[in-house]
Amino acid sequence: MTRTLPLLPLLLLPSLATAAPLACGSVPTQMRAAIAPRAGGPEVLELRTVATPAPGPDEVLVRVHYASVNPVDWKLQERGALPYPAIPGGDFSGEVVAAGDRVQAYACGARVAGIADARGRGGSYAEYVVVPSEAIVLKPEAYSMAEAAAYPTVAIAAWRYLIASADLQPGERVLVHGGAGGVGSMLVQMAKARGAIVIATASARNHDYLRGLGADQVIDYTTTRFEDAVRGVDVVVDTVGGDTLARSPAVLRDGGRLVTLVGSVPPALCDARIRCPAAPGWNVPAGLAHAAPLIASGQLKVNIERSYPLDQAAAAQQHNREGRTRGKVVIAMGADETAAALVPLQAYLDGHATGEGRHFQRAFAADGWLIGLKDGAYRQWPARDYIAASSSGQAPRDEAQRRRSIRQLTVTGQVATAVIELDYPDMKALDHMSLLKRDGEWRIVAKVYDAMTPAPAAAAGD
Repeated sequence: MTRTLPLLPLLLLPSLATAAPLACGSVPTQMRAAIAPRAGGPEVLELRTVATPAPGPDEVLVRVHYASVNPVDWKLQERGALPYPAIPGGDFSGEVVAAGDRVQAYACGARVAGIADARGRGGSYAEYVVVPSEAIVLKPEAYSMAEAAAYPTVAIAAWRYLIASADLQPGERVLVHGGAGGVGSMLVQMAKARGAIVIATASARNHDYLRGLGADQVIDYTTTRFEDAVRGVDVVVDTVGGDTLARSPAVLRDGGRLVTLVGSVPPALCDARIRCPAAPGWNVPAGLAHAAPLIASGQLKVNIERSYPLDQAAAAQQHNREGRTRGKVVIAMGADETAAALVPLQAYLDGHATGEGRHFQRAFAADGWLIGLKDGAYRQWPARDYIAASSSGQAPRDEAQRRRSIRQLTVTGQVATAVIELDYPDMKALDHMSLLKRDGEWRIVAKVYDAMTPAPAAAAGD
């Protein structure tokens, strides 16, 4: 089956958080959503068409671009803690398309990230979601839309337990159990940004990943008992629970602190030798405010392991439920493969907007090629060279004057083609992208381009 998308003006960059506000357009009366009709695991989820919610006076309606999957989503679903039939999900990114009359902070078109309440108005596994205005923030400029959907819950959890509860100090030694997961990887980075010495447990396949995030020591929990590898740490942050939590006091120094994200620390583990501080309440504004400068400075990154379309929300939950996720899993809103094919294209645009190589690396296949003309000169070069040349690590100085759009996307089976227009003060280009889906992931395998340098504007009076 072939699906073609026409011009997509809403993917214009730079971020609408800093662009002029857009007028609200019409909103469909119905939307697609992943529905849990009853309590149960991922297998109960069904794709249904339901009424689009309307915002109250202090709420905003967001067209969801991405939702991310967290363990709390399927745990609430399994426990029967949702108002069935229910839309699960918390984290999301998207754009404001309507707002209540008392909302002043967000204009229509603002790109935002936030957390929905699946136990209240409904969760984020849907094309639209209603949330209170205080439950969202402007999308961090350093993040793609997929990354923006993936960070709120894990960033707040890391701040809540590592900073607000354990009060980690610079120079202290901290052990993070389950360092490669969504929260774990955020804990490792936040602790490193705090100036701590970071030790993490993970399987061997994730050791290089964790070192790349800043871990000073990584312990393979499948072959080594962590208490045999480390002693005298100041703080243990547990994301695993069970036997791992029960063995953790042995590695703490006298006066050390033990916190867990899995339930609470049993009183029997807390004695005169160690402290088990309680976590403060869930505070979205405070947690995201702590993360904001760390994101802007590049100290908090999010790894998107895999993106699923909305009609595969059950598979996305199951992926997360298996407990081996490196970073986060996200759900892309869109019809079947179209949304998934947009992911590398959006990453390509995010690379141009931020100068960060990780976006280009997400966009292109490792063996991808670029072929094209620049001012009539022909060039053929591998994508790896293009990525190296384009990865300045800084946003362009004239970013506010640059415009980018995906003019067309056509998906035919495992192949897709797209046209991207770049309109810069110093360059205008049409990029024709060829994409393939390999090993479950869409990547750009070829970029054929026609670019030109605009002639200088004529001087006044010429």
